[in-house]
Amino acid sequence: MMRSLSSCILAGCIPLGVVAVFDGARAMADEAWSLSSTVSDPVGDTIYNGAPAFQDMVLGRMTKTASGDFELHMELAGSVPADPGMPPPARTEIWWVWVFDLDPTTSPSGYPFREAGGRRPEFIVYVSWNGSEFAGTAIDRRPLLTGEEPIITPVEFDISDTMVDALLPSTLIGEVPASFEWGPLTFSWSGPVGSEGNHFVDVAALAIFNP
Repeated sequence: MMRSLSSCILAGCIPLGVVAVFDGARAMADEAWSLSSTVSDPVGDTIYNGAPAFQDMVLGRMTKTASGDFELHMELAGSVPADPGMPPPARTEIWWVWVFDLDPTTSPSGYPFREAGGRRPEFIVYVSWNGSEFAGTAIDRRPLLTGEEPIITPVEFDISDTMVDALLPSTLIGEVPASFEWGPLTFSWSGPVGSEGNHFVDVAALAIFNP
């Protein structure tokens, strides 16, 4: 099956029982290189008991290519169905997410969240299901820090069996710090995106991306 388009970094905590691993792997061929950071997460540790296996992460990976693009990868405990439905507490959307905390001194307040207080990631990439179709999206939250609107852009994605992938072009994120925190998670919306109806389903430990 393939479909494609051509808590805790959010809450500032690190859950127990998870392992973060920095690969430090550097592959060179024909003057091209890539750098990867990988996070492993136990099977069956979802926050909501009975959450389907396709919301239970077992691995997340972020790879920066020679061109500055970010290839984002997530492996799940079970296959993503062609129609995942809306497993509780979801009513409007379910997300497979990668978050970038590019500046530990800032916490932008606003979209896609509505609660008082900021959330740490300055950049979010996710693949979503809204009950009728899948989509890939990037949210640049950095403009929120100066009172402007976030930048929301479609991105390429792919879902194949237990694997979800997305591509974040360098043109969208620009230059990033030499070192920053990131993390994968799965998420459900019981209300519209941008409302207070957001729920963590599975959250992995943070990893340091440090080329």
